[in-house]
Parts: sequence; structure tokens; C-alpha cells
Amino acid sequence: MPYRSMLPPVLFAIALAFLLQHFLGALAWAGLLAVITWPLHRRLLERGWPPMGSAACLLFLLVACFVGPSLLLVNALGHELAGIERMFAQVNQGGVPPPGWLVGLPQMLAEPALKWWNQHLAVPGGLRTLIQTTVGDFLPHLTGTLRAWGSTILANALYLFLTLLTLFVLYLHGPAVVRYADSAGMRLMPMHYPVVRRLLPLSVRGTALGLCSIALLEGIVLGAAYAIAGAPAPVLLAVITGYLALIPGGAPLSFTTVSILLLGQGHAGAALGLFSWGAIELFMVDKFIRPKLIGHRVDLPFLAVLFGLLGGVSTIGVLGLFVGPFMMAMLFWWLRGGSVTVVEDGVVSKV
Repeated sequence: MPYRSMLPPVLFAIALAFLLQHFLGALAWAGLLAVITWPLHRRLLERGWPPMGSAACLLFLLVACFVGPSLLLVNALGHELAGIERMFAQVNQGGVPPPGWLVGLPQMLAEPALKWWNQHLAVPGGLRTLIQTTVGDFLPHLTGTLRAWGSTILANALYLFLTLLTLFVLYLHGPAVVRYADSAGMRLMPMHYPVVRRLLPLSVRGTALGLCSIALLEGIVLGAAYAIAGAPAPVLLAVITGYLALIPGGAPLSFTTVSILLLGQGHAGAALGLFSWGAIELFMVDKFIRPKLIGHRVDLPFLAVLFGLLGGVSTIGVLGLFVGPFMMAMLFWWLRGGSVTVVEDGVVSKV
């Protein structure tokens, strides 16, 4: 296509993106979820399900996957938070003695630290007083933050509704949308669009499988390690670790923080054991499991997967977790001379 003839559609695309700038995230998430779950939708249609029934069933399953575990989690966390509250009451009643490592600091640091600790934390009721004073100082900022969070929650609820609505429409009219996209893509990029058309769903599905599997694995394995090490509220910490594991670097941040917490409580052996186990488990996951799950379908090496995830999430947020590996797949297709090995439904082929 001549460059002059490409100018009007490109300008129109820019204008359209500006018009829909506040809803591009909802449209992108709907498209990603449609790409990820389309094989299941296709299987239901092949078994005789009507499009409306298959779309409704998949939407219900997606909502249940998020809401169901959340309800179970709230029930489990309620018991652990109650235990933390009882532990806080006991500690506040008798005071918190200075930890042994604080005494071992150099005298210039240890003397004022011990003085502050004995005045504020070692006395009965000191912990509650300190928390109330701190909360009172930050209350104006906290109120403003909560108001901002309220607006953010309402906006995200609207985006979630638009995402689910768009996803429902894509389930119903997906073949027509694909035909329109194929027609436009072949007109704009006749040489490269077939590769984009093939690599995009494979990289997106591989990324989704890898991220969700790794997050679940990290949450379970490190949660069990938290419980064995004696960390407080291991279920809560395991859930936080699972969510953080969706982002590269989130899992090491989580188990390192818990290790420091255990060290501060005087459990140096448990802290060292937890950190060592987390480092070993993280090495195995990042070196063997994550690249295999994410890069296997589009033949991406470890560093390409790692930098694709890190670059994507640091640039455009969570959506970048899917965009980054796809762009790396396109890069390596070009570096390999316009050829890459892909795996689709267990079949190995060349693109």
C-alpha cells in the first residue's frame, strides 16, 4: 500500500484512540480474555452449545474464578486477622521487650534506639499509643487517600462492566470481528500481518498459562514455607505472594520481607531458612518453569521472556505482561530471518 494512502487510516486510528482513551484498557482486556479463552468457547460450540449459552457460561466461569476464591479467602483471613488481633492485645498488655539484635548494634546506634524502644514499646499499652499517635498524624492524608480509592474503585467497577460486556459481544460475534481484523490487517501489512495473526494468540495464551500457573505455585509453595517458618498469618502472606508473583520480582520481594519480619522477631534460623528456600525455589521457577511455559509456544529464550515481562509491566502496567512477550516474539521472528518454530495444540510448525 502506498504511504500516502496509509496516511488517512493512520490519522483516523490516532483520532479514534484519543476519543476512546479512557476505555482502551477495557477493550484491551476484553480482547485478551477472548483470545485466551477462545479455544474453550470453540469446543463448546463444537459440542452443540448455542453461542449465547457458551458466552454466558464462560462469563460465569470467569466471574466465579475471581469471586469464589475471594469469598473463601475472606473467610480464612477473618480467622487469621482475629488471631493477629489477639496477639496484638497480648503484646500491648505486657509491652514489647527490645530484640536481641538491637542490643548488638554499635553503641552510637544502640543507645538511642534502646531508649526510644523502652519509652514507647516496652511499657504496657505503649504499642497502642504509638499506633494511635501515628494514625492521628496521618489521618488527614489517609482520608484523602480513601476518597481517591473510592473514586478509583467506582471507575474500575465501570471498566470491569465494560470489559465483561465487550467480552460477551466478542463471544457472540467473534468470527465477524476476526474477518474485519484480517481484512484490515492484510490491507495495511500484507507481508507481516500473517505472522502477527499467528504469533499474537500463541504468545498471549502462553503468557496467561505461565503467569497464572507460576502465581498459584508460588503462593502454595511459599505459603507452606511461611507456615513452617512460623510467620504470622501464613494464609494472608501466601495470597499476597501469589498476587505479587504475577509481576516479575514480586515473589522475591514478598519472601524477603517475611524473612526480615522473622529476623526482627528474633527467629534468625527461620528467617535464613525461609530466604534460602525462597531463593532456590525462585531460581528453579525463573530458570526452568516460567520460560518453558511462556516462551515454549513461540520459541523464546529465557532473557527474552524476562525482559519482555519487565519492560511491558514497567511501561504500560499489567497489560504489558502480555504485550512484552508478543513484541519479543516478533523481534526474534525477524532476527531469525523471518522464521520461528511455534507449538499449537501440540503440533510443532514453522511460521
